[in-house]
Amino acid sequence: MEESLLQVLSQYVSHRAAENLLHKVLAQGRPAHPGEWARLAEEVVWPELKRLLPFQEMPPELKAWVRGLKALAPPEPEAEEEEEGEATLLEAVDLEDPASRAHLAQRLARLEGVVGVVVAGESGREELFAGEPVSLDPAHLLLRRQGYRTFYAVLGEGLVALRALGQGYVGVAARKETNVGRLLHGLRRLANATEVEG
Repeated sequence: MEESLLQVLSQYVSHRAAENLLHKVLAQGRPAHPGEWARLAEEVVWPELKRLLPFQEMPPELKAWVRGLKALAPPEPEAEEEEEGEATLLEAVDLEDPASRAHLAQRLARLEGVVGVVVAGESGREELFAGEPVSLDPAHLLLRRQGYRTFYAVLGEGLVALRALGQGYVGVAARKETNVGRLLHGLRRLANATEVEG
């Protein structure tokens, strides 16, 4: 998130000024989810930008960035309900079992709008793509350092969503118009079999 916000801000101010703005955001506490990033962008970043530059309204790139994050953030009541019932809704998956990987990949590939699936464990992977394969490993490795659990991004004409499970991950590539909320909900239900059993 930091990197994408820096890229947006660097279109309007110097890289150093963009970094300073980012430090002001992080001084409020590290945002835990996309909704918090969006709120801090509106409440901290935007007023600072308005003070530094002659903007009357939020610039389009920052507005689009905030809108994208808000789309990721589930409405609060739903999030609470999901957490309360999470233990009963979890679906245990074993990413080290080839049959389990294949079954999960086939099931996810049938979801509306999905054009590709990667189910990757430490001992192997299952990939299903309708067209050109998308490499999701770099995104997973980069995000893993930041401790992500579930993530999505719009890339060109499509979108990708990832769910970290143990040392592996489940990744989905889908068309841009796909219902992201439904995709993310399905991914959040997945749990590492070893975590559920242990």
